[in-house]
Amino acid sequence: MPRAIDQFVLKVHGGCNLACDHCYVYEHADQSWRDKPRTMSPEVVAQAAARIAEHGRIHRLSVVRVSLHGGEPLLLGTKRLREIATTLRDVVGGEFGLGLQVQTNGVLLNERFCELFAELGIQVGVSLDGDRTANDRHRRYGSGRSSHAGVLRGLELLRRPEFRHLYGGILCTVDVANDPIAVYEALLAQSPPRMDFLFPHATWENPPPRHGQSPPPYAAWLGRIHSRWLADGAPVPIRLFDALRAASRGEASGSEVVGLRPVALAVVDTDGSWEQADSLKTAYAGAPATGMSVFTHSLDGLMTHPGIAARNEHHAELSATCMACPVVRTCGGGLYAHRYSSASGFDNPSVYCADLLVLATEVPAAQAGHAAAGPRPDARQRVTAHLPDGAFDAFAAGAGTAAGVQALQDMQLTLTKTLIAGAAARPPGRSPLGAAASEGWELLIEMENRYPAETREVLRHPFVQAWADQCRRPVGAGEAERDRAHIAGVAAAVAWHAGVDVSLPVPVRAGLAHLPGVGALRVQGAGPTTVVSLAGGRPAGGGPVVIRRLTAAPLPVAVEDLDPYRADEDRPPLGRLSAPEWDTWRTALADAGNELSRLVPAYAATLRAGLRAVVPLRDAVTEQGVGFRAARRAFGGVGLCLRRVSEGQAVVDPAAALLCGFQHTKLAALLDAYAFFPAEDTALVSVPWWRKPLSARQVLHGLYAHVALAELWGARCAEMPRPAAPEPHGEAAAAFRRYLDRADMTVDALAAQVAMEPAGARFTAGLRATVDRLAAEGRPGVRRVPAGRPGTGVTRTRSRTRREGP
Repeated sequence: MPRAIDQFVLKVHGGCNLACDHCYVYEHADQSWRDKPRTMSPEVVAQAAARIAEHGRIHRLSVVRVSLHGGEPLLLGTKRLREIATTLRDVVGGEFGLGLQVQTNGVLLNERFCELFAELGIQVGVSLDGDRTANDRHRRYGSGRSSHAGVLRGLELLRRPEFRHLYGGILCTVDVANDPIAVYEALLAQSPPRMDFLFPHATWENPPPRHGQSPPPYAAWLGRIHSRWLADGAPVPIRLFDALRAASRGEASGSEVVGLRPVALAVVDTDGSWEQADSLKTAYAGAPATGMSVFTHSLDGLMTHPGIAARNEHHAELSATCMACPVVRTCGGGLYAHRYSSASGFDNPSVYCADLLVLATEVPAAQAGHAAAGPRPDARQRVTAHLPDGAFDAFAAGAGTAAGVQALQDMQLTLTKTLIAGAAARPPGRSPLGAAASEGWELLIEMENRYPAETREVLRHPFVQAWADQCRRPVGAGEAERDRAHIAGVAAAVAWHAGVDVSLPVPVRAGLAHLPGVGALRVQGAGPTTVVSLAGGRPAGGGPVVIRRLTAAPLPVAVEDLDPYRADEDRPPLGRLSAPEWDTWRTALADAGNELSRLVPAYAATLRAGLRAVVPLRDAVTEQGVGFRAARRAFGGVGLCLRRVSEGQAVVDPAAALLCGFQHTKLAALLDAYAFFPAEDTALVSVPWWRKPLSARQVLHGLYAHVALAELWGARCAEMPRPAAPEPHGEAAAAFRRYLDRADMTVDALAAQVAMEPAGARFTAGLRATVDRLAAEGRPGVRRVPAGRPGTGVTRTRSRTRREGP
């Protein structure tokens, strides 16, 4: 039995605006909703909040989670939902971390609700069963009208940049009559931060459709999605699959459906009665009832109820069949309600036993095999996403928009959270580093619930993403443990921003304990970890070594010379800059920001919207005097060198270097969000401006940088006075011609010789239009370049066969 209950469902509204025929509340055995109040009264909300707070004090809970449920909770309207959330915040949130969520069918979701949820920090979970065909099998209005379009409108709101952080995920009820891959793709197209698949509620008295078929139909249906999900690189967490793997390792599954570790949950109905899990409504009339209420019994009293105890006692109440099963630790006997029969109560295996046996065996094994194989060298996790109207075409034109960059930031934040969840899912060791990883994960969850804005700020730091990505890569066991322990530094950084008191172990590297986005704390001693104590968000001991920031309006950015994950794979970073070096970098970056704002304001606007950190590098790829290097997976970070490798002298063009670096950053995020090229296409492309054949993606990166450089040098030409001093003007004109020539040849080669998906073709066409515009405009002292010239000299290599271009 868990020592305390920390998850609560408040059924704030007893009615619903849909008539879903698979709903356990209205369509299954227990019909007690008919005798309950339509809505939860303020008195019930206040007393429930008091009981939760009382329980939290007794058991010293740090975080409690409350889901506002129904029926359909949005039927209450914004005023009543505000009152309920405010009561919970005042009574419970004043003493503990409070995670609030609302679970909705989505059709009533509008801007007013989203603004309320943003104000009060309420996550939104939405129920959707797939595409219109799949969703309309069950989720319809009472008149039979489809609800699908209404749900998609609600989900579109949650994808907006200003509301994206509210998006809790999608719940899908399985129907084996639907195409599983079509359902998976339809859900993924809504860009959820997480998904879950639910077995339709059933018992031995009322078995699910196709029960008893071979192979087990629900395992086969979910197995197809699992295989596709792994092939896609697990682009979004799927709770059922993650729960099965966690349970197979003896960890808490976080789910009532599988595993033996208890889920401590209590339900408050509209009349204030304490109930067991809602799913019991599928068993028999009165199954969820306890005979207790928030006015008569505390939560400690509720925990003594036989039904509550039975559902939370590991092997207790499992049937003999389950006890003898080799996968009982993983499947846990399935959902308690699904075991019911009138002959023997709950003393049965699940009605989904055959399906669970397959899933509990195959899902953990497949995930372990996939993890052991490691990521492909060129693999990227796919995030299906949508940009604001017109943003994709603006990126295709070269610069993009600030709103588009903010949307890319939100997509990348979702990806970062996914990577962190994957790192945290690995079991921590028993060493000090393992303890740091475990405590850091728990604190980060607490911080996200209590301080979502501060958590987002830290997780958006480019090298939090770089660290989380590093945790996926094969390294030595000791270094992997140190990598995972860095999550403690991430959590401490959130506490720093939130101004709260915390104390936890943080890994030490070269005498420093790193807090990403903040800086580092100097450490005495040689241990693998040190205890970092923050009081009011500041270190109890000595002062930190902080990240220095450029605050000039044209280019506000951090100069990151501390973070251990800032290093690119083959270009070492500089160490901590000396005071004179910092002055040099500050001046160079400020001048670059001013020049970009003056000459290419559209590009400068996207830099200001998305560039968060510049990493000083020892050296960089030197290309006609311009050193540029995009940081590895670290959205918002750019590596930059101010010295020529060959000559060891200062480079006077950091503006061009920043422009190139951020072009690479934007394009990498777009390639995450959209399929530009067929996944199986491994063809190489030879271009005159590079010494060896490149992949289509690499060529597109070069094209994107060359278009931006042509814009910059063209603007420089236009700004210069006519040649009183011919040398500078001649150099600028030559640079403009060089980059425009390269862009012209490259865009032709890609368009004519590389297979593309629709997004790739549209993007390349946009770049073609920009190249043609620049060629047609010309610049003072610059010869006009014929638009649309064939890309002569460009060849495409497939395996060992080279084919000449047109």
